[in-house]
Amino acid sequence: MRVCEIAEIIEKIAPVTLAEEWDNVGLLVGDYSMQVSGIVIALDLTDSVINECIAKKCNLIITHHPAIFDKLDSLVITDYTSNLIIKCIQNNINVYSAHTNMDMSDKGINFEMAKLLGVKPNTFLSDGLGVYGEYDGSLAKLLLEIQKITKENEPKIYKSLSSKDAEKHKIAYIGGSGGRIEEIVSKAKELGITTIISSEFKHNILLELVAQNVNIIQIGHFESEIIFVDIIYNLLKSKTDNIYKYVDFK
Repeated sequence: MRVCEIAEIIEKIAPVTLAEEWDNVGLLVGDYSMQVSGIVIALDLTDSVINECIAKKCNLIITHHPAIFDKLDSLVITDYTSNLIIKCIQNNINVYSAHTNMDMSDKGINFEMAKLLGVKPNTFLSDGLGVYGEYDGSLAKLLLEIQKITKENEPKIYKSLSSKDAEKHKIAYIGGSGGRIEEIVSKAKELGITTIISSEFKHNILLELVAQNVNIIQIGHFESEIIFVDIIYNLLKSKTDNIYKYVDFK
């Protein structure tokens, strides 16, 4: 298969038109017409991921976070991002990224994580900003599910003062930093959300949500999005035998 055909498969579940205007998705390094010898899937483009790609004789890396985000005025070895890009070019490695389009897909990170946790996702919180749905079970049970899926040892939990150990909750899941996190306060009140799971909260937003009787479960950014690797792997594993998941944070 060619790189363009792999891109078409990904874009069927996460069209680039879903991406935020400020985002940078699609093929960021390489040639759409190149034949794919193998694939490595990771959250980020790092030196270790490139080395893995070379060792496995692959020529396509698929990442969640864009390998090139800010504008590059030059490509020089001494610059971190430039050095990675140069190494990919020198080794004929293509780099494709699916970021906010994968966040905003109903087959993407937020929906799939919610379903794995046992949350029945209704819809997006707001224009692709996370998902919410009903959860049957205690917060203690939910924490165990989070630890099992993300391998996070100690998720932080901030219980609201009026929090009760109920057996039914309306849960919101927001992978990564949550983007327009300020919207969550108004959405939580409007939708009657009792618990929000995400990785990054501004301190004032966290305080306001807890005061609004919303529990917060905070997990690592990496851990909140690692399911991306499985989503892409399951999507493409029938297309090539030479496909690998890279899940280390390095």
